[in-house]
Amino acid sequence: VSYDDNVPASKASTGAAATPGIELAEPVMKVRPMAVEMNDPYYIDGYQWHYNNYGQNGFTSGIDIRLQEAWDTYGVFGDPSVIVGVVDRGVQFTHPDLADNMWVNEAELNGEPGVDDDGNGFVDDVYGYNFVYDNATIHPQNHGTHVAGTIAAVNNNGVGLCGVAGGYYPDQKGVRVMSLQLLEEGETQGGDTQKAFQYAAENGACIVNNSWGYAAEATSISAADKAAIDYFVENAGLDENGNQVGPMKGGLVIFAAGNYQMDTGYPAQYEKTLAVAAVGPTGKYAYYTNYGDWVDICAPGGDDAVNRDFGGVFSTITGGVWGSDRGTSMAAPHVAGVAALILSTKTPEDGFTADNLYKLLVNTADPSIYEYNMNRSGMLGSGMLDAVAALGAAKDTPAAAPVTAFDVEAAGTGLHFGRT
Repeated sequence: VSYDDNVPASKASTGAAATPGIELAEPVMKVRPMAVEMNDPYYIDGYQWHYNNYGQNGFTSGIDIRLQEAWDTYGVFGDPSVIVGVVDRGVQFTHPDLADNMWVNEAELNGEPGVDDDGNGFVDDVYGYNFVYDNATIHPQNHGTHVAGTIAAVNNNGVGLCGVAGGYYPDQKGVRVMSLQLLEEGETQGGDTQKAFQYAAENGACIVNNSWGYAAEATSISAADKAAIDYFVENAGLDENGNQVGPMKGGLVIFAAGNYQMDTGYPAQYEKTLAVAAVGPTGKYAYYTNYGDWVDICAPGGDDAVNRDFGGVFSTITGGVWGSDRGTSMAAPHVAGVAALILSTKTPEDGFTADNLYKLLVNTADPSIYEYNMNRSGMLGSGMLDAVAALGAAKDTPAAAPVTAFDVEAAGTGLHFGRT
């Protein structure tokens, strides 16, 4: 049925419905994809090719994590219920593109200086903790600040650039970043990893990003670091009684694969981590990245050899400004950011687990990245991080099966209920 363009669709459909022999008439609605527009200058100008690569600066169109398409398709930008620990150098928590998405310990912020106001065993830990010097004084440094910005720089705030899960301001806040300072400029020894990972698990983090690693000659993970990772994997998202209180049961530990151009790398090679290799803006593996069949996934890490001015990853740096860096350190937080987007769609009632999240990220990665890397077949993980596919799969992941029966047994002065 056709009608004059000057006739309103509602009037035309009513008229058609009155025609004998027509049971139902309604207009065919025009469908347009939702286009999310961010007002962050560096994103608008195409600096963040790693989110949306349309061939700028001579790069290969489509070599990105499909973040713009994911925002457009699913309208998921992050949620403050999701806390990501940045185990790294200190994060500049006052940065204008990070401050609104920092994890804040309100009890300590509003408490008395020098007092453990919340009783968690750490004094004045407002934005996290410094595990190098065992105090709450976080020393902001470029590396940790850059990593944090990729995960959760504040989106649509009119300054700087975008974070993967940085929200959509002013209406939607992003995920929150907890600064867990494990490294310090000028110090040859790292901080206390066991205490850092325990702190993260017991203060609400469900993902920890680790853009650090051992020296090239390392051939195994230390017992201390293994215990730290195991603790976080097993205890994040749970209360002291083992009940799920976070968006995910258990924790996801993400590690940069390393920058030694080697087929080994620790701690990333430990099987309970998600190891991330790096690719550049043309799709080819970054010249520096470690590789091997132990790598789980790859993501944009930048490559100055491709383009010195624009080939790196753009993010926040200290001094309240923005800049470029490159490395598997820059690839890993892309994965942490997409993981945080996925968790932003989950609640404790969904019964979503860290194993679910790990498999979802790895199984939805795009294997076509190997078309550019035939000589690294099987050594860059299951493929390139894909935000669209990951969020699509997350939407389809069923909730935990309801409890239909349980058993009860006496436990001291109480009762213990168990699923049967």
